Amino acid sequence: MFKVISAFALGSLLCGAALADGMEYQPRRSYQRFYLPAERHVIEVVQPPYSGNFIINGARFTALTPACFAWVAGERIRLLAGDWNGRCVVALFYNLSRRNTCEMWCGGGRW
Repeated sequence: MFKVISAFALGSLLCGAALADGMEYQPRRSYQRFYLPAERHVIEVVQPPYSGNFIINGARFTALTPACFAWVAGERIRLLAGDWNGRCVVALFYNLSRRNTCEMWCGGGRW
């Protein structure tokens, strides 16, 4: 019994010095992140062609300026002002392939 107690006392004396520096072990943490590309919006439908009546993101828009009458379905666009879902009065779109802007009525206007 004396051997067990003396071995325990000697072990705690030796281990006490190793733990005296205050360094604590912090487990390595791994993170899993998903990076998604930016949304790509396109003109879905132009009906009738070259009319200025567009369906974008499922909402109807009507062109105010003749600059966008030549826009066709499939061209990438960016919204500068307004709402993607057509809940606005006027929206401003930028066509990435033609590099011009167009002002449109939201909600379809005449059609």
